[in-house]
Amino acid sequence: MQRILFTILAFLIVFAFIGGCSTVQKMPGVSKISSSKKKESDDGLYRKVPASMRADVKEAEFDLKRAKANASLAEKKLRLAEMKKEREILENKYAKYNTNLAEVLVKKADIRVAIKKMEAIDNSNLGNKEDNINRIASLKTKKLSVESDAIEIKADMDTTQLRIKALTKQIKAHEKKIKKK
Repeated sequence: MQRILFTILAFLIVFAFIGGCSTVQKMPGVSKISSSKKKESDDGLYRKVPASMRADVKEAEFDLKRAKANASLAEKKLRLAEMKKEREILENKYAKYNTNLAEVLVKKADIRVAIKKMEAIDNSNLGNKEDNINRIASLKTKKLSVESDAIEIKADMDTTQLRIKALTKQIKAHEKKIKKK
């Protein structure tokens, strides 16, 4: 958790630095042409600086490269954390679907018991024959509805599981990219 917070903090600091630098260039009265000419003239003048006096500049350029690399790494780690969070949400959804499916299967079994009881009553010639037939038909209709619900839940589970697997592959690939750097 501390690593994630540190990464997010580093990411925000880099963005604040980059954002601050980008706003300086967008100040009113400063055009892109004048800044590019200024940079060209600065580069020309810098070439004339003796090599013995360039050490601080080289160190600053190195720090800049390192800061850019850290910012890039922070962005990748943030994206990785987002993908893991998305996977966790999908896994929770999958667990809820699994619970719902178990409940539906209990209902289906309960209805099956009721059907078997009504069929036993009807086969024993007990009760009103028409009422027995209507109750059995009604219970079988309920059973079909519950089976339909189970099929929908299974489809949701399957698609969620596919999304989890795809996201897991993306996470592994993203982790490999981060480890390389």
